[in-house]
Amino acid sequence: MARFEHVIAANGGVVSTGQLREAGWSRGRIATLHAQGWRQVRRGWYANRSADPQVVRAVSAGGVLGCVSTLRLHRVWVPDNSTHIRYSERARRSRPGVRSCHPYRRDPPTSQAVDPVDIAVASAANCLAAEDVIVVLDSMLNKRMLDMADVRTILAGSRFAHLDLGERCDGASQSGTETMVRLRLRARGIQLRTQVDIAGVGRVDLLVGDRLIIEADSREHHLSSYQADRTRDRVATGLGYLVIRLTYEDVVHRWDVVIDDILSVVRRRAHRGPIAKSS
Repeated sequence: MARFEHVIAANGGVVSTGQLREAGWSRGRIATLHAQGWRQVRRGWYANRSADPQVVRAVSAGGVLGCVSTLRLHRVWVPDNSTHIRYSERARRSRPGVRSCHPYRRDPPTSQAVDPVDIAVASAANCLAAEDVIVVLDSMLNKRMLDMADVRTILAGSRFAHLDLGERCDGASQSGTETMVRLRLRARGIQLRTQVDIAGVGRVDLLVGDRLIIEADSREHHLSSYQADRTRDRVATGLGYLVIRLTYEDVVHRWDVVIDDILSVVRRRAHRGPIAKSS
């Protein structure tokens, strides 16, 4: 019974007749689901009262929840909030308001309402742009859901096999915005270090040259961090550092303006120079 409860929880409260039969349910018992508050969301698929609406949507649409939508359930940092659904090959077609995703040249069976993590990340490596794939892999490395051997295997079986994306991954990254900034600055030839410990300040996201600190706040950055962040920034400035703190909106929606500001610092070499010693 405990195992079946785990199956229900892992699939967002949606199960198939096949899963019920595997758990030992008879046809008669399955027929009592409606009386227990379950509802049929598709032929052969049932949702309990607390079912995840996104999972219900995926199954009702004829597929299962997959790709970054599955990874988001595991608290992986993903680049968008849209619903990603994996359909069986025979059912795969465009539908309004959803992304149809599947692993590169593979069609695993759609036997459970939420794809396993390995299928979800393989789908993401086929669905997303290169930068976003690295964002996802960085997050999974940081959470120790993968190691670099796993990353190389995933990428070798993806449409990016001809690129060295694995060499651009960094499991020290604390957020997707940090990963994006790191990749974009390095693509401009700007040298930087990640997750640098600075005496008197603490660990910073990115350090460009000797003096330019860049902090990339994520979507989840809470107001409770506001005072601590400003205190750190003030201390860093007092030591002679320059601090640029970026929001999620800065990185995702205003990057063309942000990069001009960063480049102006680099071009006048304000990121270079000695730093005061903290007392």
